[in-house]
Amino acid sequence: MIQPVDISAESLKWISKSIGVSNEDILSKGQKLRIESSQRTFFRIPFKDKSSILMVVPEGIDESIESFYTKAKIFKEANVNVPEIYFKNDSLGNLIVEDFGDDVLQFYLNEKNSNKLIKSAIEQIHKIEAIELDESIFSDFEKITENNLLLFKKFFLEEFLEVPGLESFYEEIDEFYSIIISELKDYPKVINHYDFESRNLMSLSDKKIGVIDFQDALIGPLGLDLASIFKDLYIQWTDDEISNWLDFYVENSQIVKSASLKTLEVKRMIDIASLQRQTRILGKLSQVFIELKRSERLKDFKTILKYLMTTSLEYGDTKRYSDFFKNLIPILEQRLKAS
Repeated sequence: MIQPVDISAESLKWISKSIGVSNEDILSKGQKLRIESSQRTFFRIPFKDKSSILMVVPEGIDESIESFYTKAKIFKEANVNVPEIYFKNDSLGNLIVEDFGDDVLQFYLNEKNSNKLIKSAIEQIHKIEAIELDESIFSDFEKITENNLLLFKKFFLEEFLEVPGLESFYEEIDEFYSIIISELKDYPKVINHYDFESRNLMSLSDKKIGVIDFQDALIGPLGLDLASIFKDLYIQWTDDEISNWLDFYVENSQIVKSASLKTLEVKRMIDIASLQRQTRILGKLSQVFIELKRSERLKDFKTILKYLMTTSLEYGDTKRYSDFFKNLIPILEQRLKAS
């Protein structure tokens, strides 16, 4: 059931007119869905003989209905399995889309189905990476990397961890991040979903993978989306599993073939991209916790920090920074106990 305070009267009127269902049925038969790390809210509402998903984007935030709509159309044309959009209202910040169900990979993956489903997800990455690099639609990754670092320093190190002696910490993270970004600039540029993790992937009834939350898709280095899968926050894969999926990606990637990349080169690209991604996530989720009081993602922080520690240890030019992240773990553990 949806509470009247969850949806404005103006939105409710528009929704009712669009889908042909009374206000009362929308509220009584509808359901508020999981909280995301953004400020958007989602509802399952009745639609014809099935259901649909209502996305509400509040005023005053950067996320846009038009961006979601435009990218959905482009993804659809590339045969990426994204939800069909039924209705949109830019002024109200409302979007009604196809309901992909409840089988989120974050909770649906298991030992029996993971190989097939992850390979199906990688097939979606192949399709996304083949999309034209249209700068009028997709923003450039390089334009936001500095802001990602600022979020990490301000919200994770300073406001969440309250790390003492921040000047020395800032100097070290600046050096580390500079190495990462400098290398990423040399990678092949592709369209990235930019948050291609198991919580944004759905298992559909026809055994295909559905892709959601793609409104932040951008032009960036190869490896970002693969890093989201291989360094999953909810399931830790074995080296053999990752090696198997890496081979599958390489063997079927036109980008890899055109750039004449070797498997080990692609592995490094994924690992280095993961270091940037995990730094970004810690900053962003810390901001969400501090500004929106959402604590449900705090449990992921230790996994992210351990990934930063272990991955940086694998390469000569990042190895010396592994201790930086290792030294943050006890500070994090104390902070989590207090939360």
